[in-house]
Amino acid sequence: MRRITLFLIVSSLSLISSSRLKYRASVKENVDLYHTIISLDQMVTVDYQQTIEFLNLNSPYTTYFLVDGQKLRTSRLIDREEFCRIKLCENSRCYPCEINMDFVLKENGQPRDIISLILTVEDINEFRPQFFDGTRDGQNIQLNISEGVPVGHVLPIPSATDKDGEDDELVYWIEKVAKIPFELISFGSNQIALNVTESLDREIRDSYELKLTARDRGNLTTTITIHISINDINDNVPIFDQQTPYIINISENRIPSSDQAVLRVHAVDNDTNENGRVVYNFSPQVSQNVRQAFRLNSQTGELFLQQSLDYEQCKEYRIPIIAQDSGPVSVPVYNLIIINVEDENDNKPLITIRTSDYFQFQNDTLYISEETPLNTLIMHVLVQDADSNLNGKVRCWIEVSDSLKLNLTNTLNNMFSIYTAQMFDHEQHSTYTFRLVVEDLGMKLRHQTVRDLRMVITDINDSPPKFSQSSYGLSLQADEEYHQPIMQFQATDADSNENGRISYELLSDGYQQVFSLDEYTGELFVHKKLHQSIYNLTIRAQDHGKYPSALHTDVSCLIKTLFKPKFEQEKYLFEHIDETVLMNSSIGSIGVRNTQNQSVNYSLTTSDFQIHPFTGELFVNTVLDYDTDPSCRKFFVIARNLDGLNSTCPVEVCLQPVNEYPPEIHLTSRLISINIDNNSLVNIDAFDRDSSPLSFLSFQCEKSSKCNLTCSSNGTILFSPSEHCIGMIDLLVSVNDNDQNPTFKMTNDTIHVIFYSNQVSIEKILASSNYTYTIEFIIILNVFIVILVVICLVCYCTHRQRKCNLLTKSTQIKILKDQIGFTENHSLLNDDLVDMTAINLKINTNSETSSSYNDSCYGSSEMDVHHHPQQQKSTGKLLVSSNEKYIVLCKDQETSSASSSPSSSSTIGNNVSLITKYQTNKRIQTTQLKSSDQHLEHFPGNHEYKKISGTSTTFNYRHITPLNEYYL
Repeated sequence: MRRITLFLIVSSLSLISSSRLKYRASVKENVDLYHTIISLDQMVTVDYQQTIEFLNLNSPYTTYFLVDGQKLRTSRLIDREEFCRIKLCENSRCYPCEINMDFVLKENGQPRDIISLILTVEDINEFRPQFFDGTRDGQNIQLNISEGVPVGHVLPIPSATDKDGEDDELVYWIEKVAKIPFELISFGSNQIALNVTESLDREIRDSYELKLTARDRGNLTTTITIHISINDINDNVPIFDQQTPYIINISENRIPSSDQAVLRVHAVDNDTNENGRVVYNFSPQVSQNVRQAFRLNSQTGELFLQQSLDYEQCKEYRIPIIAQDSGPVSVPVYNLIIINVEDENDNKPLITIRTSDYFQFQNDTLYISEETPLNTLIMHVLVQDADSNLNGKVRCWIEVSDSLKLNLTNTLNNMFSIYTAQMFDHEQHSTYTFRLVVEDLGMKLRHQTVRDLRMVITDINDSPPKFSQSSYGLSLQADEEYHQPIMQFQATDADSNENGRISYELLSDGYQQVFSLDEYTGELFVHKKLHQSIYNLTIRAQDHGKYPSALHTDVSCLIKTLFKPKFEQEKYLFEHIDETVLMNSSIGSIGVRNTQNQSVNYSLTTSDFQIHPFTGELFVNTVLDYDTDPSCRKFFVIARNLDGLNSTCPVEVCLQPVNEYPPEIHLTSRLISINIDNNSLVNIDAFDRDSSPLSFLSFQCEKSSKCNLTCSSNGTILFSPSEHCIGMIDLLVSVNDNDQNPTFKMTNDTIHVIFYSNQVSIEKILASSNYTYTIEFIIILNVFIVILVVICLVCYCTHRQRKCNLLTKSTQIKILKDQIGFTENHSLLNDDLVDMTAINLKINTNSETSSSYNDSCYGSSEMDVHHHPQQQKSTGKLLVSSNEKYIVLCKDQETSSASSSPSSSSTIGNNVSLITKYQTNKRIQTTQLKSSDQHLEHFPGNHEYKKISGTSTTFNYRHITPLNEYYL
């Protein structure tokens, strides 16, 4: 029974083999993906029920081609050179490249016949010949040849390669510029060499340079320079163990190793010593990529793998090597190592996504409109796997989230399509995420590629722009230049893309010359100085949507202009101010132009003057002196309005000098000695404390009959020298300052002039006139007066301090403090003769004042006032402080006890008067008083005087806050 079954199977196969249909077809390399090569109707008469399938699904060509029903298509890039490298072509020479394919013809799903197809892959001449892998046109080939080689010696040349696979059809020639002892010959398959036609002599010529050109059958050429160096004789060259290339197979999964060689080449040199020691190296034309992947031991010839290989990047390595002895003149011998890389499933599938022109896809994000219909094709998923056979076949599925519904279909072998399975609403859900998973069908190991995608549902233009504020407003300074934007308007739009892109526009036509608005940033600029008080601008924000229409929003912006105060003058000059002007006196006023009817507050940068903060009237705030201070004082006035803006203006106050001091003769000129035997002139030295630029000193002397002694107007002493002039003469001198502001001042004084000679000395003259004793008497008298004054002052201060302490403890102090009078008269400010009877005093009826201070003359009963009872008059003293700036009143010691009695306090009236008349003269440091019962004294210390204070209203000493200080 078994024999019968075997016989039937053999018979069926023979029948099928005898009925096999054979056809031919061709396809060019680099055709489009899924290109139709041939259809079934081009081979046989078919109907719609007939299909074809590959007879052997494990055949290598199934990786590059696929059957789609009745058509044969390409499923990967068709590259004839790759087919030749992987030996997919049936012809070993690979020209032409023919692939035999077997198909099963099925009808209604049942096998009917077998079709054989011979597919010719037509080459496209797309590459130029290249000399060695990775070289470029114009690179040199360095060759060495010994001068002892015989005629007919063959010098191998590295041949060119053509990526089109036409190495055997390359044509070579040498451009002969001059006669050379070489000719180009070929041997073997695409092997060329130089044949020595004449004997070589290195001493005559040690090098040759040739131009070698290679041309393929498509007339594409490449030219390279060959440089031949003639070396001295080295009789033997290394000979490889095998003259054919070394061929090995290495899996792409092989681990690199530095101690385990993948191949060992060996060459023998019959020479001895260094001439016979062979060294192995890569050819100079070996690319850098090969040197990184492999290492050749120069001594042993072992080839090591340095980095992992990749079948998909390079399936074959052709490595030219050189064997060369170590002699002084060595000649290299060339051979070739061919390494075939074995494929492993080491590549993950690569995903390429293509979308329709109606959608936008970038950065793994797909943008579709919310109006997209159901069952819309949104993308094609193309999967590429560089591995072959099942390692390169894949399957695909989708992992969704966010309740997304999508349909996935397998359109072709490695191409998938994704369709929508729901309607979208941007307002409910604007973003979806899903994962695309692709896995190959490798037998040993499977690789999986995952790609996370995002789907954004775009919106139509249905939201207008919205400003961050409902209205805008700001204040700017007038006459100010603004180089930076004064404001930035910001609006937002809920739409996306062009629907949400906002442009800004200034709609106020009347202000286009003053303001400008940046269209993109919304920044507002000012181009001119502002002169108008209010600017009302309208700003529009408009999106760029087109469907269904563009939308906009307007907003108002109110700009208020602030103006700085402007002075009426650029500079204020106050001239001819009398240096004796009193404090709080007005010297002028300062004003501003008020453009907005705003109140202005004035202030100064100096404390010597005061200005009324609202009216601008300028007052003197210190004692002015032309003689000791600068004649002109400069400062600034500041005007500030309610907006906080201020302006400054310079002010200059110039003083008018007053002639206050009379001239004074210097102490050294009061006693002048003149030698009558010397003709030198002697002048009287005088000075004036006034600094008036118009004043000058003039001298006038009373003429003495003795020696005709007198003086000139400039103070030069004039006399008639003679012997009877010797002695001391008193000269009456008048010095005039000639200052007319307001009147001149004159000083009369007597000076002593001593005439002596070379025979009669000054000592003899003084001895005869007893002048020496007079001077000594005056000095002793002055010292005694000073000591006496000091003792009196010390006693007076001690007695006064004790008296104050006793008054503090007295029980009658309250009654005395109630009798203190306060003046409201400002006559103390005057420098003229003032009648003190005009000063009105008021009795302090406030009982709280009496207890304020007990230990000073300030605000207490020891304040120097004149108490005038109705029947009995009590007197006091008017004192001047030691620093001569203040005049003070202090109670007389003799009247303290009397005035503090109860009887005297009860008789004091409401209004009493001072009888004293006084005149102050601050320039001579004295105060002249005219009174019969008062006299002038000085305080021994500054702690015993206080300021006189008063205003137009009654001053209350209880608060101890002086409002004005009256200076002498």
